[in-house]
Amino acid sequence: LIKTSIKSGNIEKALDILDDMKWASIKPDIVSYNTIIEALCNANRLFEAKDLINEMEIAGLSPDSMTYGLLMKGLLRANKPGPCLTFFESACSDTRTVALTENVQLYTTAISAAAALGDHERALDLVARMNQAGVRPNKKTLTALMGACISGRKYEAAAEIFSKIKNPDSHAISVGLQALCMSGNFDSAVELITDQRSGQKTLSGKQVMSGFNSLLQSALESGEYDIAREALTSLLQAGYIPSKFTFQAMAEGLNLHRDMPRTAALLKARQRSLPSEGTFDFLLFVLDSLEARKLTVNTEFYSSMLVLGAELGGLEMRISSILTRSRKNSNQKEVKISSEPTDVAESRLILWEELYKNYSTLKEDLSNGAQLPSIRVSASKQFGRVLAAENAVSYRGRVAAGSRRR
Repeated sequence: LIKTSIKSGNIEKALDILDDMKWASIKPDIVSYNTIIEALCNANRLFEAKDLINEMEIAGLSPDSMTYGLLMKGLLRANKPGPCLTFFESACSDTRTVALTENVQLYTTAISAAAALGDHERALDLVARMNQAGVRPNKKTLTALMGACISGRKYEAAAEIFSKIKNPDSHAISVGLQALCMSGNFDSAVELITDQRSGQKTLSGKQVMSGFNSLLQSALESGEYDIAREALTSLLQAGYIPSKFTFQAMAEGLNLHRDMPRTAALLKARQRSLPSEGTFDFLLFVLDSLEARKLTVNTEFYSSMLVLGAELGGLEMRISSILTRSRKNSNQKEVKISSEPTDVAESRLILWEELYKNYSTLKEDLSNGAQLPSIRVSASKQFGRVLAAENAVSYRGRVAAGSRRR
């Protein structure tokens, strides 16, 4: 009856049945208690679950490892890693329950709690205690330990732990990929992520996308533009469409700003920390790669690119100005520097990155009718930001900008 009530979602009825059993001098067994405790934890009624455990002990029924595991997982799921660890440690210090804690599932949950707290030393200590108790860590334990090391910024240690996991599952691969990226082991990260295809390997499509995003952001933060290019190319070749999180990862990896500085002091401060050589090239590469598949660029990413062009000034600002013209003329096949008619029957397409690298020689081709790729900006409520950024690189109403030269 208790299981039937729980399956129907009626926890109150299950609790009433439990009370009726006690009034009828029928002693509930451990299974009955655990069934209700699990339902209470799933409903985030953790205090009631803890009270029920106390009630068990008063009635002379000792909780088993499943009882403790249910409450620990419930606390962790409710974002209460501290109480989760406290509950585990209290069980470990009690001679009546210490034997129950010598369980790989409980230790794994405790290590996950330490990871949530960012306490990698506590996690390592728990693993050491596991080994002393003769409890062998499993795949989930090592994955939780990786997460703890990442939270504690011990990325190389996390990557080393990943290398020791045999036949990792999808979650282990996702965490391991994050460890490889953050430790700067990009070659292994690229090999791991490009080997994954949804439905063919271990990771789901969502996990593959998340892996590409982590790889892109970490590579760009480290200035590894070749790795970032390879990652984006692989992502597109695999048939994935960059999401807003992909654009966000690239923007954060490059430390781009979405809006122009409002004061001269802020502008100077930004110019003192301008991105390294290769940043603007990479942004143009992104646009070329997207247009090759007729994909749209995220509104904020496009705006951030123009803001960077305005801050850099010089050639970068000129190219940014041409980008805005291409965006405004995205329904036309040609974007020209001059408005004079041309007799060219067939004009070649100049990619954005090619134009940036060879502007002095290619600007004449533009005047003679050469084409530039379209800029397809996704629809967004933030389109006012686009207009503001485009105005910042307009030569009709240009704002103060840097004078960096290529």
